Amino acid sequence: MNLSIEEDVMGHIKVSMPIDAPVERVYEIASDPHRWSSWWVNLGDAEKVEGDGGEGTVVEHKYLMAGFPFHVTTHVLENGPLPNGGKRIRLRFDGPLNGSQVWDYEPTDTGTLVTSEIDYNVPGSVVGKFADELLIERIQERARHQGLENLKLLVEAG
Repeated sequence: MNLSIEEDVMGHIKVSMPIDAPVERVYEIASDPHRWSSWWVNLGDAEKVEGDGGEGTVVEHKYLMAGFPFHVTTHVLENGPLPNGGKRIRLRFDGPLNGSQVWDYEPTDTGTLVTSEIDYNVPGSVVGKFADELLIERIQERARHQGLENLKLLVEAG
């Protein structure tokens, strides 16, 4: 049996949560890179921000994973309206995990449905695959869910 130890492992996470506030209020907080660390689990304060959160913004920060801080650069690739009256933010991040994220803020009868979808890669090795399946995927999914809980509390508290 021939196992490649250089292959990257791809991960995918998608979580959604309703927030009892209008899209504009949720988006106001969620799109501001200076406020990301107030609700985004394991993300440190922005060390450098070039831009206002709109398309083309570049943010440098630290991300804590398994107790270790890693330098991450986040690029805002898209930030704008959706046809249904909602908003979308699409990001690319570079660091120990590389990948992309899409954040959709869609209007509902009672507020906003926030959906976060992330695709990322873990640099290879069989150990990397094992860690992704059993550790990194769970850590990232739990962190994403907790981040949405934090955003919900922050927005709904007013």
